[in-house]
Amino acid sequence: MSGGQARRLYANTPGGQVHGRMLGHGAPLVLLHPSPLSSVFMAPQQVALATRWRTVALDTPGYGQSDPLPVPAESLTPYAHTLLAALDNLGIERFALFGSATGAQIALVIARQTPERVTRLVLDNCGHFDDADVDAWMSRYFPDLAPRDDGSHLTQIWDLARRQFQAFPWFSDAPEHQLDRPPAPATLVQSMALHYQLAGSDYARAYRLAFRAERAESFHGVSVPTVLIDWAGSIMRPHTRALIEAGLPACVRVRRAAAPPSARIEAIVEAFAD
Repeated sequence: MSGGQARRLYANTPGGQVHGRMLGHGAPLVLLHPSPLSSVFMAPQQVALATRWRTVALDTPGYGQSDPLPVPAESLTPYAHTLLAALDNLGIERFALFGSATGAQIALVIARQTPERVTRLVLDNCGHFDDADVDAWMSRYFPDLAPRDDGSHLTQIWDLARRQFQAFPWFSDAPEHQLDRPPAPATLVQSMALHYQLAGSDYARAYRLAFRAERAESFHGVSVPTVLIDWAGSIMRPHTRALIEAGLPACVRVRRAAAPPSARIEAIVEAFAD
């Protein structure tokens, strides 16, 4: 199945039904996506990794086609526990683990709390945010996208999705926050905009929690072999550098990747293959 289309799966858990995509054969490798996206955004990594591993890309609860958590969470721990329950339902006990952005922060919770289950951890789009920056961003980063009678929320979602590829934080016009990359294709912007709509008015539920978790302290207690991808094309690059400069546990090593997306994929595959 490594060269074909991923097979859809659903796993029942006490926290609701979790949707995912499975591709490839071999030892299991789990992929966790950024917010407010879904496992479909893991497709390039999944295809590359499926030549050697049985990849399982899961939708975070409340995103993609996974049910939202039955009770609003105050940390990422309930998300981690629900995804672990999904893996239990799929008969997967030990696994390698990849996470990006929100997925990276959930992966860190899993690695800290159940290190016996994680054979290797690889992270990208992961960084260190200062509390002052997060406090300043919060009021603008997650606008109200609830449906409005005049449909203006759709234009707002499109603009937000488009600007996500142009700056970080997306709402900033400051030169130092602009990304040195060409505009994203309209098809990619549309896919992101559709994911915002699919997640609904509460699209920021795990997103906000991940923002608060983007700190060097999230690595405290991590003991599994870990690779942090320092990808030059990441919107998080300055914050990844801040994370590295803050100091990481001895089990963490850094692998640099050039700006092209293909270099990122290659670095991820090599991080698991080493």
